[in-house]
Amino acid sequence: MFSFLGNKKLIGLDIGTSSIKIAELDVGRKKSTLLAFGIVPTPAQSFAGGDVTNAQSLSEAVRQLMAKIKTKRNNVAAGLGGTSVIVKRVTIPKMDEKLIPEQIRWEAEQYIPYDINEVNLGFEVLKKTGVPAENMDLLLIAAVQGHVFKYVEVMTMSGLNCSVLDVSGFALANAFKSNYGEMEGQCLALLNIGAAATTMVVLDNGEIVFCRDIPVGGLNYTADLQKALSISQEEAEGIKLSVGKDQAAPAEAQAIIATTHDIVCDEIKASFDFFLNSAYSHNITRCFVTGGASRTSGLIDRLSKVAPCEKFDPFFNLTVSPKTFSKEYLNQIRDFASVAVGLGLRQQGDA
Repeated sequence: MFSFLGNKKLIGLDIGTSSIKIAELDVGRKKSTLLAFGIVPTPAQSFAGGDVTNAQSLSEAVRQLMAKIKTKRNNVAAGLGGTSVIVKRVTIPKMDEKLIPEQIRWEAEQYIPYDINEVNLGFEVLKKTGVPAENMDLLLIAAVQGHVFKYVEVMTMSGLNCSVLDVSGFALANAFKSNYGEMEGQCLALLNIGAAATTMVVLDNGEIVFCRDIPVGGLNYTADLQKALSISQEEAEGIKLSVGKDQAAPAEAQAIIATTHDIVCDEIKASFDFFLNSAYSHNITRCFVTGGASRTSGLIDRLSKVAPCEKFDPFFNLTVSPKTFSKEYLNQIRDFASVAVGLGLRQQGDA
């Protein structure tokens, strides 16, 4: 989305509410290789709603993670998300693409709830949406500059060069297409269910046509267990994980989790409905699900009532050395790795 440096090998950095992930890949023309992957907890009160709230704490955690994976690279592709990043599909009269940057600024003033002078703007021309010939569809991308500056500050304090700032949802799509291909003729949804939010991306004929963050995730389950059982957040988190592993847990925990499924899935369904009611949108035929909270017991079965769901494997078409990564470790990180892998697959100059 936003590039800052020349053509250099990058590492993918995904900062989330509950964990920070780094992926290093050797990107090839036909196939890419996972060289290193690391994950550490996100320091408390350092990151919320996609916004950096304590750059010092985050940078220390990133330095720790860099030392852990022992990479020699220092150029980073990082993912942006949260309410300070907006992706909106807009239709404009057909024009030469050289004229779009001037037009997109006027369009942004209509759709972006921020001062236009305080956002970084980008766009992607959509070529497969079936819009009437006299028009063209764009994805308008806007990121609040203060939000961007905080991410760059974290990278700088970590001793890294922020080469690319990408939308986390776009990185998710990048990881998907690298593993599964374009899937022409299909309209697919990708869901990355994290701790505080769920990133939803729709690919129509391999093209991103919709991207938004939905404010539901694993913390909904923790909060509901905490409230219903009158226990601490730490105890509630432990019970949630125990239920997911079929370990001993209070008898009422499963019922509480099932009730929260309804709340989470209703929010996700509302975004599905919003997409389906938009102009030129096709029915979603398949849904690929990832993210740490996707492991919550029964969630994917409940989501399958919204759309046919299957697990998204970010290592499906990657070369992964068994000498470097055991099957057990890959299974541990699989649901947490998609965005970091998608960022690690980025190369300077990518759209």
